[in-house]
Amino acid sequence: MGQYQHLTYRTITMVRGGLVAMIYRKTTVVSLKDVDPASSMTLMSADIERIVQGWQSMHEIWANVIEIGLAIYLLQRQLGLACVVPVGVAICKWLITLLRFETQPQ
Repeated sequence: MGQYQHLTYRTITMVRGGLVAMIYRKTTVVSLKDVDPASSMTLMSADIERIVQGWQSMHEIWANVIEIGLAIYLLQRQLGLACVVPVGVAICKWLITLLRFETQPQ
């Protein structure tokens, strides 16, 4: 897990650095009459952080899909057809949690 997290954070840091460089390049090209100086700082902090968090979540989603598939395959090799029961219980728990989250008042 250590190597996986290291490579994930390394990629995220490279993306963050590239975004900061692109925003800096854009702010040096735009004339001062057209832009507010505070808006570039907002882009460089809040928006980049949201982009980076989305990048990490996207990366985790595809990795988790592969992990779940592998786990079900290994469970099937050990239990045979009986692996349907734990998988069904996990899906039902997920659906109940999802429905409970959607019905909560906001």
